[in-house]
Amino acid sequence: MRLQTFSFIFSMAITIMAVVFFFPNFQKSIKNNTDLSIKIATSTVNLLATSTPVVSEQIINLPIPKKSLPISKPIPNIAPLAVVKEVIKEVSSKSLGELINSSVVQLYCGYFSDEGATFSDISRGTGIIINPKGEILTNRHIIYDENLKKARNDCFVLKSPFPNEKSQNPKIYYFTEIVGYPAVEKFSDSFSEDKYYNDFAILKIISKISSESKVNLILGFDYASLEDYSVLENNNLFNYLPIDWDYNPKDGDFLITLGYGVDASHMANKITSTIGKLIGNINTDRSLKPQILLIESNATAGFSGGALINPQSKGLIGLISWITSGDEPGKYTVAIFRDFLRDLMFQDLNFELK
Repeated sequence: MRLQTFSFIFSMAITIMAVVFFFPNFQKSIKNNTDLSIKIATSTVNLLATSTPVVSEQIINLPIPKKSLPISKPIPNIAPLAVVKEVIKEVSSKSLGELINSSVVQLYCGYFSDEGATFSDISRGTGIIINPKGEILTNRHIIYDENLKKARNDCFVLKSPFPNEKSQNPKIYYFTEIVGYPAVEKFSDSFSEDKYYNDFAILKIISKISSESKVNLILGFDYASLEDYSVLENNNLFNYLPIDWDYNPKDGDFLITLGYGVDASHMANKITSTIGKLIGNINTDRSLKPQILLIESNATAGFSGGALINPQSKGLIGLISWITSGDEPGKYTVAIFRDFLRDLMFQDLNFELK
């Protein structure tokens, strides 16, 4: 009982002392609005005055404490990224010179009378052997007589060596027959007012020229020898110029135009070639597809029926048809593009260009 009384008296004494010592300070803090709550010391930066994002041109560089730089480690050798290049597939393992020498020929077409030894209304141009059967691609205007409105059925194949450093005359090789040509000429205002654009024809080699023929006397050239024939054919299969079916024309491409053109001496006895820049395309049907290509090259008369070649693949990509006058004679060469030519030949002749 005495212990309980003593504990009570001690608790009361402690309470009275707390009131005496702490109450004046507590009352003073209330009067001074002092916050006695516990605060965590923090350092904050007020970046934005409002909650709306602000874009400012001024940048404040805050000091950054220096840190120890990490120890540099050697960078492993990494192979550079491969540059993807367009793969150009060559059409033949033969050199371009070999292909041209064994496939590009000269044509003399007209009306030949062996009995009377006459050869009239002669038209001269270039042709391209396009398959082992000896079929020759050329222009319609070479084999067709616009005045008489009929075909020049008698066409002879001649050839001179390429390259022809000694300026040798061509020799007479074969007699041909006409396989086909467009019966109806096709015109387009976007192409020409008086020139048709389906300017192609197919001939086929049918025989060698007999030594008894008098055509050599008329043309003034020699007949080909057995060695000469071996350049164009082997075991009755003809060498030919393969077609490059992968090439897609682009303005600025450099292309080869070649044919039996007239040279400085006004002769057309050898293959001449030029490298020209592709400068445009003429559409005949507004399809926006490559159809009639314009090449900036100085082709000459005699190039008709000649070859347009992609020098990278060595393949045939077009048939030379016309030469524009432009500002200078022969400034632009006009060629029927491969795909358009294929479609036209199938439409007009039912012939499949392969």
